[in-house]
Amino acid sequence: MRLAVFSDIHGNMTFFEAFLRDAEAKKADRLIFLGDAVSYYPYGCEVIRKLREVGALCIEGNHDSMLRGEFPIPENHEPVYQLRPVIAEIKPEELSFIKSWPEIFHETIDGKRLTFVHGNPLNHLKGYSYADSELALYDDPAEDIVFVGHTHRPWIRQNQHTLMVNVGSVGLPRDEGGGSRPAWALYDTKGGQPEIHRVSADISPLLALRGKVHESVLEALNR
Repeated sequence: MRLAVFSDIHGNMTFFEAFLRDAEAKKADRLIFLGDAVSYYPYGCEVIRKLREVGALCIEGNHDSMLRGEFPIPENHEPVYQLRPVIAEIKPEELSFIKSWPEIFHETIDGKRLTFVHGNPLNHLKGYSYADSELALYDDPAEDIVFVGHTHRPWIRQNQHTLMVNVGSVGLPRDEGGGSRPAWALYDTKGGQPEIHRVSADISPLLALRGKVHESVLEALNR
């Protein structure tokens, strides 16, 4: 089975649709989303509807938790997040869908024990896992591969027992040289190793949103 594992769309339908085309072209059998459908870009509800339409397995992210009412929205961050308009717009069935997302998901496929989580296995929603952080060294004999997101920076590290894979971000890449190139991971469970893929995407529809999204969000396109 070919898994397309992706994270952090953040209301960016332009990049999300570019990713979906790439995943289809690479013959992904299953879509697994590691959370943060909303905030930053204005199309959070459209993203949620599309995730439901394509049948993605979805994991809860910290911004999804704010949408669900489980975490408060930091007032000083709301001008950047712009989450309240999504809360006002979202339909009951969409909110019910997003409330069904688990914090962490474990599954064994073709003998590989896989973990999917937004932050990291020790802090599901808010734990950061950078390539040079202590969490990059996470190693558990019970887990063969752990897929994470949240940092918007992709990387892969093999530890003694556990392969750590940060899939980066589809909607808001923050790594140098990747700001306009959505990132995701492709994994064939029948053999091989997870691979990070980058997508060439048209940024002009995003630049046309100037004045509707925070300038710092658009600045990330130039990283």
